[in-house]
Amino acid sequence: MKKVILMTFVLGIIGIACSINDALILPPDVRYVSEVGPVPDRIDLDQAWDPATKNKFWFTSQGSQIMPYDWFTWLEQPDNKKFFRDSYFMSHLGYLPMKTSKDNPSGLPIGFAMTRAKSAKDSYMGLTCAACHTNQISYRGKNMLIDGAPTLANFVLFWDNIVDALNKTHSEPDKFERFARRVLGGSYNAKTKAKLQSDLLATAIAAGQRRDVNALPDDYPEDFTSWARLDAFGNIENAGAAFGLGDLSNGNPPTAPVSYPFLWGTHQSDVVQWNASAPNTPLVGPVIRNMGEVVGVFGGLEIKEAGFISKLFGKDHTYSSTVDFHGLGALEGYVKILRSPEWPENILPKIDAAKAERGSEIFSSNCQGCHQVIHRADEGNHYKATKTPLVNVGTDPYTAWEIENHESKTLILEGFKADIVVGEKFGPTTRSLNISLNGVVGLALKNPIKALEAGFETAGIKETASWKDYVKEHQETLDSIAESRNDDDIVSRVYEVNENNPEGLDLDSLVYKARPLNGIWATAPYLHNGSVPNLWQLLQKPKDRVKKFWVGSYEFDPENVGFDTSSGKSRFKVMNNGAIMKGNSNLGHGYGTDLSDDDKWALIEYMKTL
Repeated sequence: MKKVILMTFVLGIIGIACSINDALILPPDVRYVSEVGPVPDRIDLDQAWDPATKNKFWFTSQGSQIMPYDWFTWLEQPDNKKFFRDSYFMSHLGYLPMKTSKDNPSGLPIGFAMTRAKSAKDSYMGLTCAACHTNQISYRGKNMLIDGAPTLANFVLFWDNIVDALNKTHSEPDKFERFARRVLGGSYNAKTKAKLQSDLLATAIAAGQRRDVNALPDDYPEDFTSWARLDAFGNIENAGAAFGLGDLSNGNPPTAPVSYPFLWGTHQSDVVQWNASAPNTPLVGPVIRNMGEVVGVFGGLEIKEAGFISKLFGKDHTYSSTVDFHGLGALEGYVKILRSPEWPENILPKIDAAKAERGSEIFSSNCQGCHQVIHRADEGNHYKATKTPLVNVGTDPYTAWEIENHESKTLILEGFKADIVVGEKFGPTTRSLNISLNGVVGLALKNPIKALEAGFETAGIKETASWKDYVKEHQETLDSIAESRNDDDIVSRVYEVNENNPEGLDLDSLVYKARPLNGIWATAPYLHNGSVPNLWQLLQKPKDRVKKFWVGSYEFDPENVGFDTSSGKSRFKVMNNGAIMKGNSNLGHGYGTDLSDDDKWALIEYMKTL
């Protein structure tokens, strides 16, 4: 909380004329190329976004940089001559193909964005929010596009293929020759070809290092992370501790993957993240939160010891990154107006109104204590999320535990304040996430005007002079966020589960966030780690839930409410060698599991209406 107050103060005292720019501006010399392969027809559901907003959310850069944009345009798949961006290949990886457009000049999937640059040759391709928070739901030949929904993509497999493609393009002469002629075009010659090959090698090495640092331990199954989930916090921690500080041995294996959260309601909550760890303070909270996310997805954070001259002016370290502040402000502004999708009765089976009405009463008695009901007309209002202790909810604890307990060496940060200008000084080691947080604060303090502009862009403030009025108007919200950090605010439930904590981890003070369930029908698989395939399984006794199921299919199961589990791209497995895998437990959350089957079906029917 102190960090958020500090940032509010630092940003607030700066008086500038805020210049909000359209975040989606492509260089004038961009080459447009046709998409490769078919793009399925999709039906847009009404989520309060017009077509222009959708396109901006899909392709506005947040500063993530994986490789030059034209490289990815012409990069081939590792083991054949087909382009990496081929629709069939990207669909297999779980990403959603799109057609070439003015916002998407190379026909890349949703969420693969071009960074803003003065010329095309300086533009990079990187992931933006939509890559992880957009999904397709298919039913009997009709495809629905759900903005803000959790992706079914397999990022780990995507990155494995990126590394292999870069390595083979560099090492195989024929593959590189095709790549070089396409990338260089009219500037192709021996000198430019040699320079490209050198640059390609450097990128391939860096990509391989990222894969190595974020690799799972040898005793984990190859498909552990799989489709529809990722240990995002683990990647963010390693981006700071290993890459930010330049010590590749300073990371931790990302062994606690989670389902990608849905985005509607995120901006309105007092806290975000599965473990409720990030205060959503108006104006700057979303900017800080999103900067941390960009750091984890190729934001290029570097923390270095300041030079002699800088130290004379009181600067101990320098912070650099490719974070796009304007892009972040715009993207959060889009999320702010995003609304949950309604169950489409013109596509899916009609809801049984009488059964849903009975389910409403059951929900009120069994679920509403944690999952408050927010009417659709009120989805834009601020709400205070419920935080349930792990010892009560009983679900897999490793996500929350590892966020709090992963440690790394502080290296050049040792002896300096964790929050740069306030807070306790770093010792020789610290919680791994603290290093990334230090980097994010350092970036904001280095670029206070840009950070403030991003906050204004999200809030819709056009003039800097209005910031005081804005904070005054939201004082009640700020007070609510401060109060929400108190331990006595945590909701307690009596539900004892020991199977999820065989190592006797200290779970005191650890919580998971229970949010409103608007649009929950479109967000399978369920629980924070994606260990339960559908709502019907969630209402079964924890010990009776399925122990393995197929994931990766877009085909919807409207009865059980989730995706079809009879086929897919890989199988989610709770067990490995006869024991529950850490990070994969489907136990806990026993609420409603004592109901009769008729009451469970009525409850599910009601949840379709949310």
